[in-house]
Parts: sequence; C-alpha cells; structure tokens
Amino acid sequence: MQRQRGYQRFPRYTKRLEVTFSSGNLSCKGILSNISENGIFIRTSRGFAPDTTVDIEVMMPDGSISHLKGIVKRTVKTPLTAVKNGMGVELTQKDELFLKFVRSYREGHETEPAPEKEKSASPEFQIIICSGCGVKNKVLANKLSFRPKCGKCGISLFVKMP
Repeated sequence: MQRQRGYQRFPRYTKRLEVTFSSGNLSCKGILSNISENGIFIRTSRGFAPDTTVDIEVMMPDGSISHLKGIVKRTVKTPLTAVKNGMGVELTQKDELFLKFVRSYREGHETEPAPEKEKSASPEFQIIICSGCGVKNKVLANKLSFRPKCGKCGISLFVKMP
C-alpha cells in the first residue's frame, strides 16, 4: 500500500479563522476551515491552481497574525452548494505561533482526532458524466432519485443505481 503524501498524514481539526493569501501580486481573502500541523483548507471562491506557491496570513483568535507558506495541492470550484469551494494547501513554512495554536487546539479540544468516515456501500456523492456534453456532475446520493440534471447543459443525467 502506498503511503499518503504530505498534509494528509496529519490529523485535521475544524477551526474557522480569517486568512489572507497571495501569490505574486494577487491577494485574496478566505476562511480557514480546517487545520493540521502540515496543511490547511481555505474556503474561497478564488482558489489558485495546484502547485502554486502561496503566502498565507492567518488571523489568530487573540488578534495576532501567523505567517505561513505553502503549495496548493488541490482546488475545488463547483456550483454545488453542498460542496465547499476552496483549496487544500500543504504547508512548507510554519511559524511557532501557528504550530503552538494547532497543538494547543488539539490538546484542548480532542484527546484523539476524529476517526475518518468509513466508506460505506452507498457513497455520499456520485459522479455522473453527462451523455450530452461530457461534463462530470457531482450529485448527492440522497438526491439521485430526483432525476438530476447536468449543471452545464441541463439535460437529465442517467443514474446508475448501486
């Protein structure tokens, strides 16, 4: 079995903090929605492309600012409201303020990280490729019986039932 890379090996914790992130002369704001010692997910509608190096400023709960650097590993952009738009960032440089916060948050809120959800027989989402335009559509499993339509061209999607 291949070992997972980078930020995925570390336990993640839900915490919402304001962030400003930039690459080159483009600067954007977002909300940090989860953290680990080695990675973060920033909720934003302006995610950068994977492999982009970003500078990140995190507004800590006490008002201080943590300065981080990272590499975008994945970007999520979708019109589906059930899916969180944003980007997963593997941290390459962390300051002591951020590390201290993550460790204290972990120790103060959980004795051990929340277990990962087990994969069940019926997935939470199903990817359906539109037969009309070829676009991949991500549909909630509990909405499959409602005749979902393609988000791009609007034709009904053919749904394979498990």
